[in-house]
Amino acid sequence: MAAVLIKDLNNFNLVLMTKAQKTKLNKLVREYVVLRDKVCLRCGKSDRLHASHIYPKGKFRKMQFNVDNVKALCLGCHLYWWHKHPIEAKEWAEKTLGKARLNRLKKEANSINKNKLDFKELETELKNKIGEISG
Repeated sequence: MAAVLIKDLNNFNLVLMTKAQKTKLNKLVREYVVLRDKVCLRCGKSDRLHASHIYPKGKFRKMQFNVDNVKALCLGCHLYWWHKHPIEAKEWAEKTLGKARLNRLKKEANSINKNKLDFKELETELKNKIGEISG
């Protein structure tokens, strides 16, 4: 499979990754977030959990695999609340996730970083985080 070259306009990162590698990292991020949060952080449901990004992975590609940028939301809360009610969602995020975390993420999302994202490094980091949390 051919590698996909992505230019991140927010930080000029060049990411050289196959679609399969990106899919694998997204699955690891979801696995970690579900283990960490255990339930939908909004309604408390434990089924059909999504890895919901605070800074959207389409616009902020460097934030895509940052587990601090991801929270567990059930299908309904993710698709029919988080994306449909941004003002309420922002207020909820400040209260639930904390302003310090959101400020840290904002700073990171808007910073310029020319380092390349490395698949193997990210994969190892995510697997280690999963190992730590799952015992």
